Amino acid sequence: MKKNWAVSALAMSALVSCTTAGPRTGEILSASNAVVARQTAPTLAATRFAVVEADRNVAFTWRQYENTRAAFFKDPGPGRVTVESGDLLSISLVSVNEMGFVDFTTNSISPVSNISLPPQRVTEMGTINVPPIGRVRAQGRTVPSLESFLDDRLSEVLVDPSVVVEIAQRNGALVSVVGEVGSPGSYAYSSGDTRILDLINLAGGTSSDIPGLEVMVSRHGDTKRIALSELYNDDALNVHVRPRDVIAVVPRNNSVVVLGASGANEEVTFNSDTMPLANVLGRIGGIENRRADPKGIFIYRPTPRALAEMLGVDTREFPGDNILAVYRFDLTQPDAFFTVSEFEVRNGDLLYVANSRYEEVDAALDIFADAVLRPIQIATAFD
Repeated sequence: MKKNWAVSALAMSALVSCTTAGPRTGEILSASNAVVARQTAPTLAATRFAVVEADRNVAFTWRQYENTRAAFFKDPGPGRVTVESGDLLSISLVSVNEMGFVDFTTNSISPVSNISLPPQRVTEMGTINVPPIGRVRAQGRTVPSLESFLDDRLSEVLVDPSVVVEIAQRNGALVSVVGEVGSPGSYAYSSGDTRILDLINLAGGTSSDIPGLEVMVSRHGDTKRIALSELYNDDALNVHVRPRDVIAVVPRNNSVVVLGASGANEEVTFNSDTMPLANVLGRIGGIENRRADPKGIFIYRPTPRALAEMLGVDTREFPGDNILAVYRFDLTQPDAFFTVSEFEVRNGDLLYVANSRYEEVDAALDIFADAVLRPIQIATAFD
């Protein structure tokens, strides 16, 4: 019998050595040409995270929070179209005099004098040159207010002057439209009533299907995004634009990464805001019946502090505005499939399916059955 076990152990040792794919961890770390880095710079503290037992109430709380928070820019209302640095202005001086003005082009006398000044580009200092009064500030004024201002100043040297100002070329107050549009570029902010969809249409409309696109608006260093279809469905979201806004129309490639004991480890993409967890599990072929722990389905997701507190997390030990949270789903519970149908996966989530604690035992038994029992039978045949 001892002879049988000796042969079995030898066979198992040989099998393990034969099935090794590549070097073991210890071999890599102890190799003579391996230099292990020893970090000397300051290190980050261990990552703290909260574990949230996910149920239908958690899914409902997330939906309510998303529906009430300001997910997109509020409509600031119509804007003011003002003269900006770099704009090119066309200015005409009109004067009326009962005595008349000599028109040397026609050798006649006319009661109206109309003089067009050379095009005036607004300097970086925001000024233009208007003879005979010299340099005046134009930047920040609307066209009517600039005309009124010049009327008052020129009345000091001219008889009943009237000034007509037109913006011949917009170079300062521009709105950029980029991405999946027919004609990307910068467009003049010429009307305070202009909205996001007006600019997208001015840029030639979208170059791909609307359901798969989203709009990113960058304004004063803040960027927010929204599905393009929502702008068409809700006029309140189609907000007025402002000079120097950047509107990007981009494909909506949201995704969640799936790891662990699932049918497939991959990145699952979707072009909607969210996707039910049940749909993600369906796409990857579910979880592996034998290998996966049905009580160990986890979603890793940073969670706003206010929402974490609503979910019962004691946030006093967590710094920052976001709490690192792990949401656990127990598929052995009777209502678990209602929960995974209602809990919405979001862009950037990580879904991990834990291994069953019995998996390693099963694997060891498989090796024992394949590598030990058969050698025992062989050894017995030679006794």
